[in-house]
Amino acid sequence: MDSSIHTLQRCLENICKVIRKANDVLCGISHPSVCSEVLLSAQGKSYISGVVEVYKVSKRVEGGMRTHGFVNEALQRSVKDIELLWNNLQAFLTFSPAVLQTLPTEACLNGLVDVPQPDLRYECCGVCQSQVSMETEVASDKDILSYNECRYHTSCANFWLNCVDLNLPFTPAQKQG
Repeated sequence: MDSSIHTLQRCLENICKVIRKANDVLCGISHPSVCSEVLLSAQGKSYISGVVEVYKVSKRVEGGMRTHGFVNEALQRSVKDIELLWNNLQAFLTFSPAVLQTLPTEACLNGLVDVPQPDLRYECCGVCQSQVSMETEVASDKDILSYNECRYHTSCANFWLNCVDLNLPFTPAQKQG
């Protein structure tokens, strides 16, 4: 359990860094019209899309915390910091309504904070600790990967390898159902 909490904390700390950096970049732009131009550029859209994917990983981590009942002050503080940074980032995105409209809805994001489904067999993602379905009709190959006897959401593994560590965390498969 301690290794899982440590993994989640490392993940959340690095998510916080990525979203804080996005805020700093946009905060450094002096005029709203320039901010809008940057956000509407192909590079700007791609950058924001990547930040959105990172935020989605944070929502999955929240789901993992709920699934396992992890109550930890440091984890809760990190989740709260990420939410504050995300809300601040969204304020910058109002300079470009076209980009703001591409963000996932709150309902979609809340769907990532999953609750165990008793009728499905699942393992836990080695990064976020939330559910990874073992049912072939539910889990598509592009969304789930297996490595070293662990399963991972591809977005979680991608974030971990690019922003946290060059080695995926090993969490023994916790099979449910």
